[in-house]
Amino acid sequence: MTNKPDNNRTSPPDFLTVEEAAAVLRIGRTSAYREARRYLATNGAEGLCACRFGKQIRIPRCYLEERLGGPITWPIVTDDTPVAPPVASITPASTAKRSTRRAARQPDQDSLPFSA
Repeated sequence: MTNKPDNNRTSPPDFLTVEEAAAVLRIGRTSAYREARRYLATNGAEGLCACRFGKQIRIPRCYLEERLGGPITWPIVTDDTPVAPPVASITPASTAKRSTRRAARQPDQDSLPFSA
């Protein structure tokens, strides 16, 4: 048996890592760990429902789906996940360059425009 993650999986696992649960909930990794540890410290009274398997903390998928009100889509798309570029892009109506307010320096000027 290997410990490699199954990248071809089409359905979510029964227990998600804290990072995966954070991505589903769209919260930060640190906040998710804080809430999971709070759940474990208060024996389930507060925080994000979590189970400890040895030193590992896992979040039950059924809890997340219950809280979200529907199934979790898998794989989880995060900001780090590469996505295909858009087919079309929206460009602004006016593409004219803005004029600069700086005065152009004359090309034959050898000295500074002010006295030292």
